[in-house]
Amino acid sequence: MGRNQKLSSGQKAIVTVGAFVITFITVCTFLKSDIKFLLTSRSIERKYGQTTESSLFLEDNFEYVENYTKSEVNSREDIINAIYYTINAGATYSEKYCGKNYTECYNDMNSISNDIDLLSVLNNYVHPYNSFDSITFNFNDNVIEIKIKHTYKEQEKKEIDTIVNKIIEENITNNMSTKDKIKTIHDYIINQTDYDTLKTKNINDETYKSNTAYGVLIEHYGICSGYSDAMAIFLNKLNIINYKISNDQHIWNLVYLDGIWYHLDLTWDDPVSEKNITRDNYFLITTETLKKLDDNVHYFKNDYFPETKK
Repeated sequence: MGRNQKLSSGQKAIVTVGAFVITFITVCTFLKSDIKFLLTSRSIERKYGQTTESSLFLEDNFEYVENYTKSEVNSREDIINAIYYTINAGATYSEKYCGKNYTECYNDMNSISNDIDLLSVLNNYVHPYNSFDSITFNFNDNVIEIKIKHTYKEQEKKEIDTIVNKIIEENITNNMSTKDKIKTIHDYIINQTDYDTLKTKNINDETYKSNTAYGVLIEHYGICSGYSDAMAIFLNKLNIINYKISNDQHIWNLVYLDGIWYHLDLTWDDPVSEKNITRDNYFLITTETLKKLDDNVHYFKNDYFPETKK
């Protein structure tokens, strides 16, 4: 119940005059976002408060990003890490101040706000519940404001958590190895989910929320973003270090196990044309093995995902 054919490129970009407004959707919809950079507006209401860490805050020490908690930024890297921290903390609003000697603050913020690949990647390093559906940046008087609309609604998270806890209670035991636990969840998701071919044909189809874990675990229809989110939620629940890895047409999971980083792709282990068939071609394989498969879909930028080099 999945896919066995290649995804085709389907990225779209729309830019309007007056503000940078970029909307992009990939065929697999690994991230549907509305990224805005407003140059002078201060329209964001203060009711959102300051950044506070949520219970789903990840403290894992990934190489590409780190949680930047200072109020003042003094480099492009500081801005990127401040945005990451805001997302990771589950906040809806945050603001940072450019250091008095940071003369490139505006230019760097402008560049970051237009870097769709970069902003997409930041979602990969956080718990799916904290990921953004849209992110807006305001810049004025050397103040950077970040406003976030999350992908998952509270009721959806409650329903997902209920089924996740039930699946773990019924299928996972303490004497199982970590690899066996991952395989159990891998097989369960695949056997309970149909790949949503309708959504890949019509990206705006809203029959199922298949681009999220809700579609996979509640409605039983998914595309790659839904499969990878669902797996990430289980991995985090089982205290297994992981993040998602993506390109402009696909997304899957990267898992840290026994000192090695492995690729895990439920979407491609779930054939479209065959029912109740589970493959393990993409189950916990090394980057070297992934490259040997040469499927023209699992490509990625090493700079964004340095753990893949190990």
